[in-house]
Amino acid sequence: MTFTLEPAAPFACELNRLLIKSSFDIANEWFFYDGAFSGGTVLEQTLSNTWLHENFIAVSGEREIFAYFEGQWSRPMDIITGFRTINFNKKLGKLWIDALCKYLDYLFVNRGCAAFNWSVALQNKHALMQYERMIEHYCGHKVGLRSHAQKSYTGKISDIILYELTKEEYFEWKKRGFSKKE
Repeated sequence: MTFTLEPAAPFACELNRLLIKSSFDIANEWFFYDGAFSGGTVLEQTLSNTWLHENFIAVSGEREIFAYFEGQWSRPMDIITGFRTINFNKKLGKLWIDALCKYLDYLFVNRGCAAFNWSVALQNKHALMQYERMIEHYCGHKVGLRSHAQKSYTGKISDIILYELTKEEYFEWKKRGFSKKE
């Protein structure tokens, strides 16, 4: 199946609907760490501002939005200091991974990103497992642990693990053809 990576701003209405709908799924409680999704105002303020935010969606060949990627820049250091992603169609997990790789390629190649930082709540077991596998087998590294650093929209408090992917690590991975670490 094919997909395209698109800037999120032109799709704000549909994205808003998908985000609100996904906020009802308890599996997404850690995505909405800043509270249950509040709607269009948040999207309008961030989607079109590529100086401070990089918001993209992945659209399948059938024109279905299946993923959302949100990165926050620390300028002028060219570092993504915060990142969130959500997969709206769990059946397209492999395609979501391909879209994430394309998003990273855009950040590092087209936008000159120096480092990509993200975190995951220890209680978010599914995401934690995916990121641990990613850094073990492909690229990136663990930076550390922060205690009591994230609250889910259900009120749970969790420690988080901080991760980082540097420009050098990314290009080394890309040079290997996006293959596993040796």
